[in-house]
Amino acid sequence: MKTYILSLLILISIPVSSTYRGTVYQTNQNDSVPIEGVIVTDGKNVTKTDKNGEFSLPGFEKTRFITITTPSGYTTNNFYIPIKSGNESYIFYLEKSDKTKNRTHSFIQITDTEVHNGLGIWTTYLRDYIKNEQPAFLIHTGDICYEYGMKIHAKAINSQTMGIPVYYGIGNHDLVKGPYAERLYESLYGPTWYSFNIGNTHYVMTPMANGDYKPSYTREDVYHWLKNDLSMMEEGQSLVIFNHDILTLSDDFIFGINDKEFINLRDYNIKAQIYGHMHYNYVRNQGGVYTVCTSTIDKGGIDHSTSAFRILDVAVNDSVSSRLRYAYISPQAAITSPLEGQYSPTLSNGEIPISINTYNSISETKNVEYILTDIESNTRIIRGYIKQPKTDWNWYDEITIPIRYSNKKIRIEAIVTFNNEQRITTSNMFHYRKNFKPSIKLGENWNTLLQNAQHTGDTAAKINTPLQLAWVNNVNANIYMTSPLIADGKIFIASTDDNIMNKSSITAFDIQSGKLLWKYKTLNSIKNTIAYHNNIVVAQDAECNLYAINANSGELLWQHKIGLTGFPYLSEGLTINNNIVYAGTGKGLAAYNIDDGQIIWKNKGWDQYEGATTTPTIANNILVCGAQWGGLFANNAITGDFLWKLSDNGISDRGSSPVYQDGKLYLISRKSLFMIEPTNGTILKTTEFPFDVDVTSTPLITANEIIFGSATRGLIALDKQSLKIKWNIQTNTSLVFTTPYSMPPSATVETSPILSQNTVYLGASDGYLYAVNLNTGIIEQKINLGAPIFNSPAISGNTLVIADYSGNVYTFVSKN
Repeated sequence: MKTYILSLLILISIPVSSTYRGTVYQTNQNDSVPIEGVIVTDGKNVTKTDKNGEFSLPGFEKTRFITITTPSGYTTNNFYIPIKSGNESYIFYLEKSDKTKNRTHSFIQITDTEVHNGLGIWTTYLRDYIKNEQPAFLIHTGDICYEYGMKIHAKAINSQTMGIPVYYGIGNHDLVKGPYAERLYESLYGPTWYSFNIGNTHYVMTPMANGDYKPSYTREDVYHWLKNDLSMMEEGQSLVIFNHDILTLSDDFIFGINDKEFINLRDYNIKAQIYGHMHYNYVRNQGGVYTVCTSTIDKGGIDHSTSAFRILDVAVNDSVSSRLRYAYISPQAAITSPLEGQYSPTLSNGEIPISINTYNSISETKNVEYILTDIESNTRIIRGYIKQPKTDWNWYDEITIPIRYSNKKIRIEAIVTFNNEQRITTSNMFHYRKNFKPSIKLGENWNTLLQNAQHTGDTAAKINTPLQLAWVNNVNANIYMTSPLIADGKIFIASTDDNIMNKSSITAFDIQSGKLLWKYKTLNSIKNTIAYHNNIVVAQDAECNLYAINANSGELLWQHKIGLTGFPYLSEGLTINNNIVYAGTGKGLAAYNIDDGQIIWKNKGWDQYEGATTTPTIANNILVCGAQWGGLFANNAITGDFLWKLSDNGISDRGSSPVYQDGKLYLISRKSLFMIEPTNGTILKTTEFPFDVDVTSTPLITANEIIFGSATRGLIALDKQSLKIKWNIQTNTSLVFTTPYSMPPSATVETSPILSQNTVYLGASDGYLYAVNLNTGIIEQKINLGAPIFNSPAISGNTLVIADYSGNVYTFVSKN
C-alpha cells in the first residue's frame, strides 16, 4: 500500500506532456512591449519568441518549469514559472538593464556554504562588496546544504537582498529526501538547469549528476536540453558553464551520453567551466579553457584552501580572469617597511623600500598615499602615491630621502583609500640612516621544510630578539604554504596563483641585498614545500608538474608529469634526502634521482585521497606521508615497498606532517597528539585536546616541550613528560581562514615553530610574526606584517627569513 501511494504521488508531481504557450514582455513606465527572439525552454525543447513575443513548447514528461534565457541588457524578477494545471499562458516580464548589457562585466561565485546553524556575518561582507563594486550577478554553485540550509539561504541571499540577479545550482547535499531528490530545491530556487545571457557571454547552469538522494533527472535529460540550448547561441557568442562538480575532465570538453551522442563544448567557444564541491581553490588552463574551482566563502577548505569568494571578470574579447576575495576583513593596513621603531633598510641604489599591506573585504583598494615627516622639526619630507599594487594585499615603492635627514627620526603615514571612498590611516616611527645595511651572517643551509627531511628544525643558528628588518621584496604573487629556503647565499621561494594571472613561479633572491636573481614561471600554483640539494631547487605544482631548476641560473634542468589516479591536483609538499626527491601523492608518489629526474621507485601501496598540506617525512629509511581523509602511510624509502597505514582514532583528518625525533614520530591530527613507532606504525601514546589541531603545523620537539599550532587556540606548548599544557599563546582571530571548516573567531597557527637559542619563532594567520620565550611563553617581540602567514620561517646564522600571503619575503637579522 505504501509503495502504491508513493508511486501515485510521484506520478501526480510529474505533469502530463502538453503544449505550453506564453509571451515575453518588456515593461516600461506606461505599458508592456512584446520582445522577439527571447529563448524559452520546457526543460528539454528550446524555442525563441516570435515578433509578437509569443512562444509555444510541446513539453515532455518531466517538464516542471517554463524557463527563459534572460537576454543581454535585461533583467527579471523571475526567469522561470512553475507548471500549473489549468494555466493556459505563461507570461514573463523583463526590464532593461545596463548591468547585463556590457560585454565587459564581472560576476561573483560563491559555493559550498553548507549552512547548518544560521548564516554568518560573511553575508554582510558579501552584500556590502556587491553594493560597492556593482558586479553583474552572483551565482552559488551548490551545496547550500540540506533542508535547513536551503530554506534559510533562499531568504537571506536572493536578488532582493543582494541588489543584483542571484542564481543557484544544485549540489550533492541539496539532493534531499522527498518524492524526488530535487523537489525541495526546485520549490525554493526553480529549475536545476537553465541559461542566461550577459554581454556576449552565454551562461549555462547544469545540475549535479548525483548526490545524497537520487534525482529524477538523468544525464540524458541534461544532454538533450543542453544540445538544444546551445543550438540557440548566436554566432560569435562565448560560453561559460557552471556545475557544482566539474562537468568534464577531458581537455576536449566533451559532454555526452554515448559514442555517437555528445557535445564538443569547444565548438561553442567555451571560455570556462566553473564549479565548487572540492572545497579548494584551483585554476587550470586547458588549452585556453579555464577550469575554475573555488573554496568556501565562510570557512577554511578541506585542503586548507583560503576561505574566499571569487570575482570573475569578462573582458572585451570574452576572455575570463578572476580574483579571490576574502570575507571577514574590516579595513586594515600595516606598514611593513620601514617597521615601527627600527632603522629602515637601504637598497643598493640608496633608496628605501616602502611596503604597505592593506585589505578591505567590501571594497577594492583604490590608492595608497604616503607622507614622510621629520619628527624633530615637524617638517614634511616627501608626499607621494604608490602607483601600482604588487598583489591583492601589497603596495610597494622605493623612495629617496634627502641626505640631510640622515640620523633622524621620521614618521611615515600611510593613507589608504578604497573604491567606496572609505579611508584608513596608519603610521610608523622609524630611524633613517644613509646606507644602513645590517650585517647578514649565514650558517648552514636550510634545505627543506624545517631544514631536513626529518623536519626537526635542528640548527646552530644564533638569533636573538629584537629582530631588525634587513630587507623586504615581493614576488608579485601570493605565497601560500611554501616555506623559504636558505642555501649558498640565496633565498628560494615559490608562489601560488589561484586566479588566472599566470603569476606562479619559483623565485631566487640574493640574501645580502634582496635583489631578484631569477624567476622561473611554473604552469600552476606551487602550494607547499620546495627543497634544495646540490645546486638544484625542486618543486611540484598543483597541476602535478615536478620541476628541477638550476639554483644559479634559474634554468629548467628536467621536468616530470606526476600521474595521479584521480583528479590531477596537488597541494602537498615534497622533500629530499641525500640525492633523492620524494614527490607526489597516492599512486603518483615516487622517488626521483635529483640529478637527472629518473624514477627510482613508484608507490603501489595506497591511493590518492582529498587534497592535503602534508610534506613527506623520513624516519631512517622509512618514508611517511599523509592524506586528508585518508590517513598516515609508510613506504620503504629505498625500495618503495608499502609498509603500513594508520587511519583510525582521529588520525585521518590531518594536514600536518610528523617530525621524526627521539626515535619516534610526533604527529598532531584532528584533536590529538600521537607518538608513533615508525617501523611498524604502532601508536605509542595519544593525548586528546578540547580544541582542534587540524593544522599544517609540524610539532617542535625540545628537551622539555612539544610545541605546535592549533586551529582555534593559537600556539600550544606541552610539557614533554606530562603532556599537559605548559603555556598557550592565544593569537588574534585569523585574517583569512584555512583550516577545514574553521571560521570566526578561530585563532589559527598553520605554521611550524622553530627554535633558536631560547626563543621560538613563528608566523600566524593573524598576520603577525611572533618571538616567544621558550620557558615562560612570554612574547618577546611581535611584528605586524598585515597579511596572513601560512609558511614556516627559515633560519641560518644570524638571519631569519619568512614570507607572508601578500607575496612579501622578509629577511631579519639579530640586532645584537
